[in-house]
Amino acid sequence: MDNKTLIIDNRIRSIEKQKLKEMGYELIELKTIQDVYEEISSHVDIFACKVGEQIIIEPTQYENISKYNTKLICGAEKLKANYPEDIKYNVCIIGKKAIHSLDYTDSILKQQLINQGYELINTSQGYTNCSIAVIDDNSAIVTDKGLYKILTFHGIDTLYINKKLDIKLLKGNNYSNKRGFIGGCISKVSNKIIVFGDLNKIDENGEIRKFIKEKQKEIIEFKGLDVIDYGGSIEI
Repeated sequence: MDNKTLIIDNRIRSIEKQKLKEMGYELIELKTIQDVYEEISSHVDIFACKVGEQIIIEPTQYENISKYNTKLICGAEKLKANYPEDIKYNVCIIGKKAIHSLDYTDSILKQQLINQGYELINTSQGYTNCSIAVIDDNSAIVTDKGLYKILTFHGIDTLYINKKLDIKLLKGNNYSNKRGFIGGCISKVSNKIIVFGDLNKIDENGEIRKFIKEKQKEIIEFKGLDVIDYGGSIEI
C-alpha cells in the first residue's frame, strides 16, 4: 500500500475523519471489541503499538484489519477486561526508547522491541501510551508526576501539566464519567500534532501550545469541539 494510512478509533467525529482524509490519509478503523471496558473498546493505543516500521496488533483486531496492510504483525495475547490484562500493547515509544510496565508487555511486541534495539524502560504505570503525549523523538507531555520523573531521568524533554484536564472519554452516545488521557487526545502524525478537539479547552494558559510550537510542529485542531481521548492514531 503506497498511500498514507492511519489506524484510528471508529468513533472519531466525522469532521475529524474528513480532515484526516484531506491530509491525504486512508483510514483503517478499529472495530469495537467487547473484551475490554467500553470507553477503550476501539482505542488505537490499547490494541496496537508501532515499533520501527512494524505495527503489532492485538489478535482480535488483527483479524479485522490484517487484509489492509502487510506491515501488521499479530500479537501473542488477546486482551481481557481487567487491569493489567488490558495493557499488553500500551507501550509508549519515544525515539528508540520504549516505556511500559514490562512484566505485562505482549511477548511478541517485547521481542520486536529487543530485536530492533530499543531501550526498555520499566514503569509501575501500565497505561504509558495513554498517559504520554509524544511530540517528537525526544519530547513529550504528561500529567503523571511519576512518568515525568522517569522521562526526564532518561533525558526526554518533558512538559509536566500539574492539573486535571477536561479530556472526554466516549461511552455509548454520551461521555463517560471516567476521565481521558493526554496521550489519547494528542497524536503525532508525520510532522504534525493532531489534537482531537480544541486545544484551548485543555490548555487555558497556552503552555501545551507553546511547548509543541517550540518543537516546530504544526498543530491540527478542531475549534470549539470538546477534547476526546480516542487512543490516538498510528501512521502506517
